[in-house]
Amino acid sequence: MAEVEALGDQIANPAIRQPGELFLPERRNSKGFRVNEPASIIPLHEARAAFAQTTWRAAPMLAGSPAPKGTGRKAISPADPDRVVGEVFEATAEEVAAALDAAQDGFKEWSARPVAERAELLRQIADLYEANIGELTALATREAGKTVLDGIAEVREAVDFLRFYANEAERLEDEAPGQPRGVFVCISPWNFPLAIFSGQIAAALAAGNAVLAKPAEQTPLIAARAVELMREAGLPEAALQLLPGDGPTVGGPLTADSRIAGVCFTGSTQVAQIIHKALAANAGPDAVLIAETGGLNAMIVDSTALTEQAVRDILISALQSAGQRCSALRMLYVQEGARERLLEMLFGAMDALVIGDPWNEDIDVSPVIDAEAQKEISGYIAAQKKAGRLMKTLPVPERGTFVAPTVVKVSGINDLEREIFGPVLHVATFKAVDIDKVVDAINARGYGLTFGLHTRIDDRVQQIVERIHVGNTYVNRNQIGAIVGSQPFGGEGLSGTGPKAGGPLYVDRFRRTAKPEAHDAPRGAAIAAEQLQSAIRGLDARNWEARPDRVSVLRKALSGKGGAIRKALTETAAFDMSPQTLPGPTGESNRLSVYPRGTTLCLGPTADIAVAQAVQALGSGCAAVMVAPGAQAAARPLAEAAAPIAALDGTVSAETLTELDGISSVAAAGASDWTRELRVALAKREGPVVPLETQTVAPTRYVVERHLCIDTTAAGGNASLLASVD
Repeated sequence: MAEVEALGDQIANPAIRQPGELFLPERRNSKGFRVNEPASIIPLHEARAAFAQTTWRAAPMLAGSPAPKGTGRKAISPADPDRVVGEVFEATAEEVAAALDAAQDGFKEWSARPVAERAELLRQIADLYEANIGELTALATREAGKTVLDGIAEVREAVDFLRFYANEAERLEDEAPGQPRGVFVCISPWNFPLAIFSGQIAAALAAGNAVLAKPAEQTPLIAARAVELMREAGLPEAALQLLPGDGPTVGGPLTADSRIAGVCFTGSTQVAQIIHKALAANAGPDAVLIAETGGLNAMIVDSTALTEQAVRDILISALQSAGQRCSALRMLYVQEGARERLLEMLFGAMDALVIGDPWNEDIDVSPVIDAEAQKEISGYIAAQKKAGRLMKTLPVPERGTFVAPTVVKVSGINDLEREIFGPVLHVATFKAVDIDKVVDAINARGYGLTFGLHTRIDDRVQQIVERIHVGNTYVNRNQIGAIVGSQPFGGEGLSGTGPKAGGPLYVDRFRRTAKPEAHDAPRGAAIAAEQLQSAIRGLDARNWEARPDRVSVLRKALSGKGGAIRKALTETAAFDMSPQTLPGPTGESNRLSVYPRGTTLCLGPTADIAVAQAVQALGSGCAAVMVAPGAQAAARPLAEAAAPIAALDGTVSAETLTELDGISSVAAAGASDWTRELRVALAKREGPVVPLETQTVAPTRYVVERHLCIDTTAAGGNASLLASVD
């Protein structure tokens, strides 16, 4: 033993990176803790203990630091209604208006600073977060009901966001300089009250924008403490202003203001659609909406899966954080032959869970956020019990907003009417021959956030990964806890707009990479909705998407073209659409890929601009429908090259867009009354947000990002780990 101790740091295998070194040389990894090792975790427990009885204060934090105008209310711990965590002063309409006015000057001051200076300040904020991790994790526990483990992860993710986006801003400035957009509204959720709150703000600030931040009503205290640390690091008051409060008083007026350049939102699909309508009606047609919403997340476990590993990952995915993660597992499919042994082990593992006050170190399941959530989830469980579908439930403490971890029997994902945001797992069985039907049923619900798969058949992994339409797929591991820079996070369809948080396209969405354009509206007869719908349905891009030479085909077909078409060809060719291998721990594979967004409606307004838009869509593997005066003649070379394109001479009325099926995005260049009308019409659509792309050339807007994470040790061996042994 003495000989081993004498080796010190030399005992580590130099071929295996240590945790703090995972992202070097680009950035330091956030500081972690080994919660089962006393020497590592005791200092954190001691630091947290100093804040066991502390009360905090949250109020509007405006430029000039005026006193709050509203009336204070108590903030209560989810674990015990008798515990007061602090006092909250919500913003008044007057304070919201004052913040909007001050933000314009804040933008001018902050955007004038060099990118390197902005990035360095974000890194200083990250260091302050780490220095105050005892207080921040204590706040996360007492205000948001997070366990110690979840609190550590919360702070680490916030730190990683700050450092990653600082690096991204500097990288983008070197590779493709751009300009900040203006003032962003950042609306964050209560389930990640520090991590997502800080990530949204950090990305906007890194790009040079000013921010008006609205934290969730349930968790303003930790947001206020975070802003205090940001200002301590030197962030100007007008560059970031905090506005605690509800949707009608704060969120509504902010997102409906014409001076807003964009909104970054995490929350429900319904609220995202409300924000989309408000932006369309009041802000410019090029105002940005970045929305990450919920999902009906599924996992498939086949008969080859290791039952112990599957049960471990099911418990974590469905019940950690009391199931209050947008990535959490809601729908479990188990192959028939594996059902009995898996459920027996799962129910036994559930019996071992400890449910209680998250301040205690041994807690597995914490309370849900508030009494309203408790009532809604418990009511759902009671209805399932009455219907005879309950398979397993657990007792919970009487005090606090606890909900019983519960397993419900269903026939499949179509039985789920909505997302139940709590510790409720639905289980169905399937036959091996029906596995493609299961994947298709998951896709058909329209959500696309996370998906889990447990199998030891490599071909099955490939089969399902190619078929499933979700933002983050996890193989032979749990499906929560995405790591910044390793597993960029975000969904598609009803689960979000993209780009992925913690990914290479995120900060760029907060910038302008071209000057705002002005174009006259196209003139011509309006195409009948039936004719346009027929053109869309007649396209099939599957063979085209599989071609590796798409850009070469487009270049040959449009040889000699100049202006916007040449620029579109050049930038589409320069956009690297090959899969990227991202850093991560040994034994884990992380791969980020881009896929075609879907059929794109290219509206010009001129024929040349419509061709440029089609080039980017086709280059990404999408089908394209061009509608503009002269579109048919302009599109002929593309059709002759066998690209999936249709063209119609004329125009599209805004009203047609509200009901059109089969489109994933619309491109119409410039900021004008015409493009505003188009965006208002798109915002009236039900279902996923269909974006309007007003920048003539922006090839990254025609793709969706999907990430695949595989635990390469779970199927019996890991080549990279074995190769690191002498």
